[in-house]
Amino acid sequence: MALTKPTKRGRRDHRVPQKQVSPVPDDLVADEPKPSEDRLPERLEDQLLQMCLAFQEADYRAEIHNWQVVVSPAANREHVDIIDRLSDLLYPLKLANRWRFHQSWGVHIPPQPDLRLPDLMVVPERAEAFDEMRAHGRSLLLAVEVCSFSTRKVDWQEKPLDYARAGVPLYLIVDPLATPRTVTLMSDPLPDLGPRDDRQPYQRIVTAEEGEVLELPEPFGMKIETSALFDEVVSPPEPAE
Repeated sequence: MALTKPTKRGRRDHRVPQKQVSPVPDDLVADEPKPSEDRLPERLEDQLLQMCLAFQEADYRAEIHNWQVVVSPAANREHVDIIDRLSDLLYPLKLANRWRFHQSWGVHIPPQPDLRLPDLMVVPERAEAFDEMRAHGRSLLLAVEVCSFSTRKVDWQEKPLDYARAGVPLYLIVDPLATPRTVTLMSDPLPDLGPRDDRQPYQRIVTAEEGEVLELPEPFGMKIETSALFDEVVSPPEPAE
């Protein structure tokens, strides 16, 4: 499949002001309770981590959000296929740079003991670990989430702030539930975000509809034909100019 040039239809590439319209799809917008910033005993943090570990060993995806363990159902085939196709596109860079792909190592979200588990995490060979279950977000190269019916609201409304607070430089949301299907890249996280922050956490947001081309900036320096994430046939990535 040949790569196509991005079209004007549906593509949104812009710098994000501090006060702006949220990129979250309209059907997901709702009032949400603000998280608590109160610190709880370290013993509770250990208990939460042990609960997550137990769920993960039983093949569930468990995260910690606002001092609560949240368990997600197993991914469906479409979800797994999208991650596999994206991995194929990134694999040449992985080999050339000795990067690592993780799907069961989480991201520490300070200042709380929160843990987010990306569908795909791309890190350098010597990523900075917070502990055995969590990496420092600033050491990631990319965090990827694929929306499902059970996770779409969290992927759009909660995780941008969480990943930006952790210092994750690039956050990619693949949304096969949108019409048309979309791929959104968030970059340039604000440096001073708190758990209650209502600013847009990433300063730059680019959304490409299926069939358009999305550019991943350095250290990737490549363009991805978004339809390759949803179709059976995967085209090789086109180097960025």
